[in-house]
Amino acid sequence: MDVAELRRTFASRIRKLREGEMNQGEFADSVGISRGAMSYYEQEARTPDIGVLRAICVKYNISADYLLGIIADPNHVISDVCRETGLYPKAAKRLHLLQRLKETKMEPSIVEAVIEEFDEDAQEVVELAAHTAVTPMMNLLLSSNEGLTLLTLLSAIIFGAELVTGSDEKPYFKFMSNHKNLSIEYPLKNITAALWINVQREAEKLREKRIAANPGLPE
Repeated sequence: MDVAELRRTFASRIRKLREGEMNQGEFADSVGISRGAMSYYEQEARTPDIGVLRAICVKYNISADYLLGIIADPNHVISDVCRETGLYPKAAKRLHLLQRLKETKMEPSIVEAVIEEFDEDAQEVVELAAHTAVTPMMNLLLSSNEGLTLLTLLSAIIFGAELVTGSDEKPYFKFMSNHKNLSIEYPLKNITAALWINVQREAEKLREKRIAANPGLPE
């Protein structure tokens, strides 16, 4: 990471840290930094020194690794999961949150503690609780070859595949994996072409919406 990128990352994460909580001057006062210096940091005109980093980390209980762009999320656990699995921070955080909600059995006092722990909007968390079966479903799918086959078919539906007829005259899904030179075929089985077309159309809309909302993320 060059100096310009370091400054850009630090500035954006400082803004995110104080977003909706305090203005630039108030944040500077809270960590004992001059308002002028903080302005330079957020304008990407100055590189933070080690004393500034320590002051912010101690005051807001946040990792310097996050402020410097070394990890993707303020939570080291979430960042480790992202690094090892390729999940986005929001996806990893949601899986963690879903598991915690599953453990609460939706007892109000415990749910309130989870909301406070994750610093999330209460209504959004309660609505998310309807999806607590996601984690056991992922365990089921990822721990067996049959489950991986189902996930492969799902990825074909979402990311695109070609419907072809094999040498045995039976229909197959044919799509490229992340390995550019590897083409994989799976029998169509009981999934009808009509279902395929309808789901593919809706999945493409979802994909376009995600790309539009996150232009910096890979497709």
